[in-house]
This record gives sequence, structure tokens and C-alpha cells, in this order.
Amino acid sequence: MNRKYSKYSIILIVDGIFIAYMGFPPINIDFLGWWEIIIGFGIYSTGIVIGFIAFVKKEKGFIKYISLLSISLGVIFLAILYAIVGRI
Repeated sequence: MNRKYSKYSIILIVDGIFIAYMGFPPINIDFLGWWEIIIGFGIYSTGIVIGFIAFVKKEKGFIKYISLLSISLGVIFLAILYAIVGRI
């Protein structure tokens, strides 16, 4: 069985976290303002959904579990964003 969904899930999760984090120091690359945080979190959420699809389709391998464990990163990111800004 091909591990397509789990690979795409990991790629989207890492890219989404990186794009969402770019607006904060020390990286602080600001080319879209608040939109880059929203776009990054959207890409991250898409990766989570694809991770669920990989889990439901019962793909072989360990990568699908890593993508599902990254849900905690999203919760931590939202908590930090709420602490910094005071709104989500």
C-alpha cells in the first residue's frame, strides 16, 4: 500500500506551521500581515485532515501517528496566539 496521504500530511503540517510562525520573532518575515498566520493555520489544518484520512484508510507505517500527534502543536499554537494577542 502506498503511503501517499501520510507523506502529504507531514509536508502540509510542517509548511503550515512554518508559514504561521513567520510573523513572529526571530523569523519575523511579514509580507501578508495577519493573513499569513491564517493561511499557515489553514494549511496546517488541511494537513491534519489528510492525516485523519490516512488513519481511516489504515495506511501502513508510523508517519500517520506523527501527523496525528501534531494536533497538540496546533492547540499550543492557538494558546500562545491567544496569550499574545488576546483573541484568536
